Formats: sequence, C-alpha cells, structure tokens
Amino acid sequence: MEINKYQTEAARTCAKIDGAIMDDLHMVLGMQTESAEIADVYKKCIAYKKPLDFVNIKEEVGDLMWYIANLCNMNGWDLRDIMQTNIDKLRARFPEKFTEENAINRNLDKERQILENIPPISGGVRTINDHLTFHLSNQSHT
Repeated sequence: MEINKYQTEAARTCAKIDGAIMDDLHMVLGMQTESAEIADVYKKCIAYKKPLDFVNIKEEVGDLMWYIANLCNMNGWDLRDIMQTNIDKLRARFPEKFTEENAINRNLDKERQILENIPPISGGVRTINDHLTFHLSNQSHT
C-alpha cells in the first residue's frame, strides 16, 4: 500500500473527540500507548523468557502508524513530505553512513534549515491560535 493511500484510509476510522488540541493529544497518547505495547513484547522476552511474538509486534507497529497518519491528517501534513525531510536531515547529519562522531557533533542550524522546508504554519512553529484556525477552517470541508 502506498503511504498516501494509507493516510487517506486511516482517516476513515479516526474519531474526532473534543477540538484540535484534544484530537492531537488523543493521537500523541495513542502513539505512546502503542510504543509501550511494542516495548512490552520485548520486556516479556527479556524478563520472562517468552518468545518474541512478531505477529503482535507487527500489529502494534501498524497501530502506531495509524496514530501517526492521523496526527498528520489532523494537521494537514503529507507523510511523504515528512519522510523525505527526515531522510534529508539524516543525509546532512550522516553524509556517508552513521558515525558516533557525527551523531555527537551535529550541525543543528543546517538540520533546522532542512526541517523548515516542511510546509510551515507560522514559520514552522505553531501557536495554539494557528492550530485552532487551521482546524476551524478545515471543519467546514469535512
């Protein structure tokens, strides 16, 4: 499945709960929950010697992706742009491959320049008013 198709399909099953900030928080807390569920599979392997359940891990990764896609949907972000920007940032940080030296001595100004190429709202930093305005303007279209 193409990522933009996934983003569209994920929106179909996303419930709005109580305004822009609360909807975002719902997605963020969902990401935290799914990440914890993935960690728990590994904890049980280490602590209780249970075999790794890769079917469950893949399920939780899918759930995590659903929350990520919907956070992006709620904010008008295209996941393809975010993924490309992430790779561009990593290429700037690690021109050849990962090195500890480059991980420690990062050019944060250069990375920020790359990050700001994501279609910005208020120069890349969103205020609560920007957030509410964005969501209110999109409510009439849904």
